[in-house]
Amino acid sequence: MAWRRPPRGRNGVIRRAGGLCCAVTLLAACSHSSTPAAPSKTPGVDDMIVSVQDVRRIADADSLSPHSEADLHKPPPADANAPGPCRAVGHNDITFGSGWSEFRSAGYHGVTDDIEPGGNSMINGVTQAVGRYPNTDAALGAFHQLETAVQACSNLHDPNYQFNLDKPDPSTLRITADQWTHLYRTKSAVMVSVGVVGLQSADQIANTILRMVTDRVS
Repeated sequence: MAWRRPPRGRNGVIRRAGGLCCAVTLLAACSHSSTPAAPSKTPGVDDMIVSVQDVRRIADADSLSPHSEADLHKPPPADANAPGPCRAVGHNDITFGSGWSEFRSAGYHGVTDDIEPGGNSMINGVTQAVGRYPNTDAALGAFHQLETAVQACSNLHDPNYQFNLDKPDPSTLRITADQWTHLYRTKSAVMVSVGVVGLQSADQIANTILRMVTDRVS
């Protein structure tokens, strides 16, 4: 006759089943806790642009409307008639250089109550441009190249490019004149340009929009 293990008592079976359940539960818990979280999506440059509705609110200017010619996915050409270093002023292919990998710009324009000599109504507006680069060093390189060009432009004292130039912090470049502010900032692998013209509190408006854009840079 073959040997048979004596039958276990009911308590032994329950203990064995309970231990098995605990092991399965622990294994499931460990498997769940070790599952990596899904990586967060890196925002594209389109996602960084501040909407016309938000800009109207910030600038207190309901007349601002999108300007289709400013809605671009590559920098526009610089003004060929401008003095060499001054061609970088604004946002164009010289401003952002050739090393960018992704680009988006937008502009919202309106008409002010002010009248230019000759009777023409003055235009006001807000522009934004965002360039993403392959890495942080490339973005910094473009920023420093821009800084050098704008400083050289300022040194020319050209009557068409009279502005004040300063750096509020190491990553920000600021150009100002009467009712005109243009800011540039680099963060991570991104360089941002924000310009405001013809609006009261242009500097405050530009800084608010610049902060909103750079807050969206991961």
